[in-house]
Amino acid sequence: MTLIFDRDFDLELAREDQSARRLMRARHTDEEMFEAIAAARNAAFLEGRTAGHAEGLAEAAAAHSARRAEALQALGPTIGELVEANDRHRAALEAQVLDFAVTVCEQVFPELLRHRAHDRVLAKVRRALEIGLGSVSLRIFLSPEALHLLREDLNAAIIENGLEGRVEIRADPALCNGDARVDWDSGFLEYSFSSICDRILCALREARSAAPKPLSER
Repeated sequence: MTLIFDRDFDLELAREDQSARRLMRARHTDEEMFEAIAAARNAAFLEGRTAGHAEGLAEAAAAHSARRAEALQALGPTIGELVEANDRHRAALEAQVLDFAVTVCEQVFPELLRHRAHDRVLAKVRRALEIGLGSVSLRIFLSPEALHLLREDLNAAIIENGLEGRVEIRADPALCNGDARVDWDSGFLEYSFSSICDRILCALREARSAAPKPLSER
């Protein structure tokens, strides 16, 4: 009796080759396996730590916002009181500063008028003579006292600017010490040191009157 075996050698060879490749892929040393495990553990730990950090930041931000909202709610009435107290303090400071400025000006301006008015007038007249150099004639008007005190200085300025014979100096009783008026062919100059002082003092007094009063004075 003859036995016949039906074998597929190609299939067997393919299976052997597949098993060999599988063995090659699965062949690792213990060190390689431990390194792979350690790398996987480190990657997992880093990923977890990153996620935990982000979650912690989000929780901290939410807690901070909540505490801030609670603080603002608790401070709501106090903020209004602080603003009102600041307004009162500022109004008191403004009133004190304006009172001080008015007091100083009331005391200093008369002294300035007595001791500096003529110097200021002389400086302005000198400037007017320089501006009107090309004019045929110029006229200077001063208070009688200023004319008496400044005549020599004015004559020197006239000579210095080459205006001899073209300048007329007159006393005007309507002018105060510290006042001057100069006119020439194409223009004029008016100056009043006393008016400047008066305008400054009036502005300070008006500001003091318009400033809000402290509650204690209302």
